[in-house]
Amino acid sequence: MTGMLRARRVLAKEDGVAAVEFALIAVPLFMVVFGIMVFGVTFSKYQAYTSAAREGARVAAVRGSAGEIASAAQNAAVGYPLGGTPTANLVCDDSTSGQPVTVSWNQPFEIDIPFVPTVTKSVTISGTFRCE
Repeated sequence: MTGMLRARRVLAKEDGVAAVEFALIAVPLFMVVFGIMVFGVTFSKYQAYTSAAREGARVAAVRGSAGEIASAAQNAAVGYPLGGTPTANLVCDDSTSGQPVTVSWNQPFEIDIPFVPTVTKSVTISGTFRCE
């Protein structure tokens, strides 16, 4: 009878169960946590690029040159490098006064979450103002 009780106690032990459960849940948990952080950084970059495109469009609307438009957009991107050259879809002058001018470029975004393959997505960034 003591042999059966001893065997039952050995089988009823749960040593290491918590470690196994943590090992099973740790990878998905870290993927979610790092995914949230990467999303936050990527969204911050997207907002900065959108603001830079609006700044470039503002310069284009007041009849700025192509160099001034690109420079204004780069300066407004606050430390993030532009993936392309900002270009306006029309030149503002007396004949186009009141029409919308759009400054845009294609910007690659790299999404690198641990345990997941890196994804690179190209997004068109644009900003629009009315020609003055």
